[in-house]
Amino acid sequence: MAKKKESQSSRVRNWISRHGNSVLDDSNNGIIAVGIGKKSAGPLNDDSELCVTGYVERKLSKSQLKARGITAFSDSFAAICGSSPTRQQIKVDVVDAGSTFSAAPKLRVDRSQRGSFGGPRPSVDLQKRFEALRGGIGITNPVGAYPQFLSVGTLGFFVEDDQNRLYLVSNNHVIANENDARVGNAVVQPGTLDLTDTELDLMDNLNKLRNALRIGKLSAWVDIEFPTSGGIPFNEVDCAIAIVEQSRRSMTEVNRVGLGGVSRGLGPNFRIDAATDQFVGSTRVYKAGRTTGWTEGDVVSIGVITDVEYDAGVARFQNQIAIQPTADNGGPFSNSGDSGSGIYNENHQLAALLFAGSTSRTLANPARSVIIALEAELGIGDLTVVRG
Repeated sequence: MAKKKESQSSRVRNWISRHGNSVLDDSNNGIIAVGIGKKSAGPLNDDSELCVTGYVERKLSKSQLKARGITAFSDSFAAICGSSPTRQQIKVDVVDAGSTFSAAPKLRVDRSQRGSFGGPRPSVDLQKRFEALRGGIGITNPVGAYPQFLSVGTLGFFVEDDQNRLYLVSNNHVIANENDARVGNAVVQPGTLDLTDTELDLMDNLNKLRNALRIGKLSAWVDIEFPTSGGIPFNEVDCAIAIVEQSRRSMTEVNRVGLGGVSRGLGPNFRIDAATDQFVGSTRVYKAGRTTGWTEGDVVSIGVITDVEYDAGVARFQNQIAIQPTADNGGPFSNSGDSGSGIYNENHQLAALLFAGSTSRTLANPARSVIIALEAELGIGDLTVVRG
């Protein structure tokens, strides 16, 4: 019986799985991430060929690479696996990410620098106190930082457990402070960076702030694992969950997805059909975030392996989603302060959780991975995304 021919998508995925770590560990090639992409560097459902996409901070010509002693991606590819991309029957491409990937989209700054960060307010202001909670508005865990430091990230989405308890979901680095938190810590809305001078004066200590602005209490988070002497562990998610104190704010709009309608529950994973090498469904995604508001983008890579910068160090992630803004978007898909945003597909189903980015790309955890990880941390068998 003839051996079944391996599909291009399987070939690319398997190569990344086997060699992605080695690519990132090669300090001479300038590659900061690898993922499944298209030769066009565009949306995954366009007509160009599938490839291994290598992301760099800045794309250089061959002469510039030689002058700076940087190994071209195709040469690094060959050195790592023993033969060229052509011999492996794999296409490769290099994409300019503009910078390294950082979890800095959650803002935390010294109080003296207030007003210097965060960009202009979106048309509908998500940087204020909301009487009715919804996805896309600013939140933070102020414990251990306030009042010296002011911070803000984004409330992503809501889930319920099997006892109908309501929770909000955001990033670990937004409401669990990069593992440096305790269960029961207050989650406040708005984030402290979005308070006015008058509000800061009135709430000049943590107790006053918690009493006035607490909307929930931290319930659990998935630890972000950093390199140790034993090696570099893989992370899958940057997420945390807090039980909502429903008596403290109106819950009439809890199902709303920021400014874009209502949540239609949990969506399917983004994937490429191995039989056809075609992306399944639409690449178009949307999000509401504290800083940039309602934005639209396209999925340009899946299965991404990359290192992400945190205050506590650099953590390695795998199986991530890379998104770029659409031509109609008119600006970045996300910016500082948008960490924790829920990302939705064209059917308004939750698709991903925003957690990091470069100057031109946004990184997100697959939503199903987030839900599974939080169920394990809470010891709950069933978390359901709240629907509209």
